[in-house]
Parts: sequence; structure tokens; C-alpha cells
Amino acid sequence: MQRDERMKAVVTWVFALLLTLSAGSVHSNELDTENPFRMLEQIAERITTRIASERTRIESNPQYLRTIMEEELLPYSDYQFAARSVMARNWQRLNEAQQTEFVEVFREYLITTYARVFTQFDESKHKLNFARGGDYENQRRVVVRAQLIEEGGRPPIRLDFHLQRRNPTAPWMAFDLVAEGVSMLNTQQAEMQSSLRQNGIDGTIQLLRDRANVEIRLDEDLDVSDFTN
Repeated sequence: MQRDERMKAVVTWVFALLLTLSAGSVHSNELDTENPFRMLEQIAERITTRIASERTRIESNPQYLRTIMEEELLPYSDYQFAARSVMARNWQRLNEAQQTEFVEVFREYLITTYARVFTQFDESKHKLNFARGGDYENQRRVVVRAQLIEEGGRPPIRLDFHLQRRNPTAPWMAFDLVAEGVSMLNTQQAEMQSSLRQNGIDGTIQLLRDRANVEIRLDEDLDVSDFTN
């Protein structure tokens, strides 16, 4: 896969995840983490409500978007599993301190990425339609299928949210999204492996730390390369 295609895949994944903000209306204070299909809709409703009620605070302090993403999205993202996955076989070559540091930095990088892409979100132009829920009770992993609809009659984009639970009583958590056949995990893994070859583990951690520390700006005109350069 070419570099530009990988960049588009990363941005598509994050943008699609944030589009769950307009997925539907589910009025509940408690998430149904036993039902992955229901859970995604409930997360959407909670974030929608919070963004609307705190928009003034966001406009005066865009960095507050990090807090919202950390509190509303990250608890249902298996970022620890994702961090290990993008490192692939190199994970076992890291010592315990390096593993801990990489997971922490990867977590902060995801929070910043969510927050930055949300500054580009326009719910009046996009709609996410979820497919009907399937069987999940005896499953460890499920795929929640959806389509991203854009105004202007463009062809819909197929999105497959991948969720897993570590045991039958554990909550469901998202770990990957495949957009038109392109996996976010595979995309990030390719980039991390390239960085490891060029910069080593310390340089790769610093790369993610630099991206995690980018300032959140509401007037930012983002390009796909802004998320990988």
C-alpha cells in the first residue's frame, strides 16, 4: 500500500469513529457493555449530549476536547491491545519499562488524534447508518457494520467496527476499524515498523509523543498528512 493510501486510511478510521456522534438517539445513563451494537449507539448519544452542552467551553478552550475524548471514547477503546498489535513481534523485544511507556504514549496520541479530527466534524453533512445487530452472546469478537453517507450523492463508504471482550463477562471494547477493506491496525502497524527500523524504539516513542502534544485548534485546516508527519 502506498504512503498516501495509508494516511487516508488512518484519517478515515478516526473520522468514522467520531461520526458515531450522529448515529442515533439513545437515552440511557448506563452503557449496555454486554451488547456491542447497543453500546456504540449509547456512546454516540452520550457524546452528542456532552458536546452540545459544553460547546461554549470548547470554543474558549479547544484543549478541553482532549478531556471529552478521554472520558467518553477512550474507556471503550482497547488501546492496550492496539498498542501491542501495532508493535507486532517487536513487542516482545521491549523491556517492561519500554512497553509501559509505549502504551502510555500511544494512548495520549489517540486522544489527541480524536480531538483534532473532531474539530473538522460537520454533522450536517455526514450520517452514519448502522446495520442491524447480529449474534454476539457466545462470541469473543464481533463486527458492527455501518455505512458512512455524505451529502452530494457520493457512494457510501463501508465501515466495519471490530470489537472484542477478554472473557464472557468482560465489557466489549473497540480495537480496530476497517474502512473499505483497509484496517486501521494494519495501517498503524506498517508505520510503526517503518519507524522502528529508522529510529529505534526511543525514536518511535518520541514520534508519538510529539504528535500527542500537538495543540488543538478549532481553526485548523487539516490534511491527511498532518496525522502521520
